[in-house]
Amino acid sequence: MAFYRCNVCNVFEYDPARGNSLTGIRPGTEPQDFPDDWRCPICSSDKTHLIPLPVPAATARHEIPCPTCGASISVSVAPLPVEVTPRYLAAWARPADDLEVYMADIHTMAATGESIMEPMRTKKPVISWDDILIKGAQIAKIPRNSTVPVNTRTVIGPRASRPLVIETPVFVTHMSYGALSAEVKIALAKGSAAAKTAIGGGEGGIFPEEKQSAYRYIFEYVPNRYSVSGENLRSSDAIEIKIGQSAEPGMGGRLPAEKVTAAIAAMRGYPEGEDILSPASFEDINNQDELKAKIRWLRDASGGRPVGVKIAAGAVEEDLEAILYAGPDFITLDGRPGATAAALKYIKAATSVPTIFALYRARKYLDGHGGKDISLVITGGLRVSSDFAKALALGADAIAIGTAALMACACQQYRMCHTGLCPVGVTTQAPELRKRLQSDISAQQLEHFLRVSTEELKDFARLTGNNDVHALGIRDLCTTSSEISGHTEIPHV
Repeated sequence: MAFYRCNVCNVFEYDPARGNSLTGIRPGTEPQDFPDDWRCPICSSDKTHLIPLPVPAATARHEIPCPTCGASISVSVAPLPVEVTPRYLAAWARPADDLEVYMADIHTMAATGESIMEPMRTKKPVISWDDILIKGAQIAKIPRNSTVPVNTRTVIGPRASRPLVIETPVFVTHMSYGALSAEVKIALAKGSAAAKTAIGGGEGGIFPEEKQSAYRYIFEYVPNRYSVSGENLRSSDAIEIKIGQSAEPGMGGRLPAEKVTAAIAAMRGYPEGEDILSPASFEDINNQDELKAKIRWLRDASGGRPVGVKIAAGAVEEDLEAILYAGPDFITLDGRPGATAAALKYIKAATSVPTIFALYRARKYLDGHGGKDISLVITGGLRVSSDFAKALALGADAIAIGTAALMACACQQYRMCHTGLCPVGVTTQAPELRKRLQSDISAQQLEHFLRVSTEELKDFARLTGNNDVHALGIRDLCTTSSEISGHTEIPHV
């Protein structure tokens, strides 16, 4: 089969063998058989603009040694591909079934022989922050007037020699340069800096322009040890050891080859144009004693910066027991439905504890086991100020946001992150798409979102009778969900 490229945007490419799930095209479908209303997901051109690309003949080179003298000759052999009948069963094919909801995915996996990758959060139902309500003070507790100042200053790692201090409890979580474009990384740094809050660098190493633009920078320490040096640790404001994330817990990350440009390859120390795989665990962190040693080393090497540990929400209490033994300054808990640029669809759909329950359990465990002075950062599915306020009331000290920050900058939820063809230049390395995103405008939009969210957090504090956003508590919450009230201390309405 030929490959096709849109000759308008010169970005979108179509492989008939794989189809295109984003636009509902099944594997085996040629462009001339697309629906008449089909449009390019990048530039909205019609199917007539899909032009065949030349496909070079593939050959395999084999070295064949002589069993007697050991000399070898090199032979190039043309492979014999397995032919898939175009549009197999096309006359009877159905795109979906109301009862067998997995049929389309099974067809795709059967046709391609590959797992389905999916960007962003899972589409499966998740316990919602909307099921929790905030109780406004009336007479038993008096609300505060709008003129009353409310503290939003947040200290992460208060027992560290050099705590991380930000002016709002909301900051930008770790997202790597590579998964994201340079333009949006700079926008995230500038926007968070304008709001006097922090940004996580992500697992791809330090992107200099981002770090230079940041107000407070959190270095992510990962198994591949990108950018690890004494100077980089000392010039960061905090260090976080990434053990896992909720969208793919217990698994390493993958940056697809199409996103590995020369610049990213050089920064990470890998070949250009090849997949970069991250290990699922650290070679030198295999138990709580080794974690303790690593935290101590990072604390010393950084000159006393706060050192944290990030985990996916799974065996919450068991993992916290080991982490408390190791003695970090903060803990980040990533709950369901945390997002990522690309993860295996059925892994993401079936793993991690919902953020609400994970946060409640973590706060209860820390308070009951001598961990009150360890900052608790929550992430995974929080979007707006009401979510943030409820998380603070449940016991979070700070909230890390990813998808919400990207949407504030530019993201339109095309859910194409895994393809590298993001139309608005967020999750792509294609020059034609990156130039659509203007860093300064996106930075200003993120600043506005963070400032508005912080002001609304002040409103939630005042209407519950508090003058500090960190004074919000479970007493200020109620829920319409029996499931939530049955498994937390939040009372039912």
